[in-house]
Amino acid sequence: MSYVLARRELRTPKMLEELGLRVEASRLRAILGDFAFYLNSGRFKVLRLRRGYIEAIVRGFHGEWHTRVDIIGRTFVCSCPHHRFRKALCKHVLLLLELYAFLRNEPRDIELVRRFLEAYAERIF
Repeated sequence: MSYVLARRELRTPKMLEELGLRVEASRLRAILGDFAFYLNSGRFKVLRLRRGYIEAIVRGFHGEWHTRVDIIGRTFVCSCPHHRFRKALCKHVLLLLELYAFLRNEPRDIELVRRFLEAYAERIF
């Protein structure tokens, strides 16, 4: 298994905008900045990838976080403190959704990500 390096236009930010989440909001702007950084600096180690599911290690600034997203089942887990203590949809989950959209790159998979974000839009802030 290896870390993934991705260089392309991000899809998740557009989906969030379509859901009415303003990119200008300070917290969302910080997360979107991290999207580009994490994706472009190869900070993912994909452990499992299949339709509707991605599991990876995300190398952050303060460690590596084990993150799983069951997109079809609409569940997620991350070992980072933000998720563990707040049960919030952390940036690592958002990063994996973006990575999933990039790796799968099928219209039906993109739609799965869109539905997942729609279900959890209120838990991003």
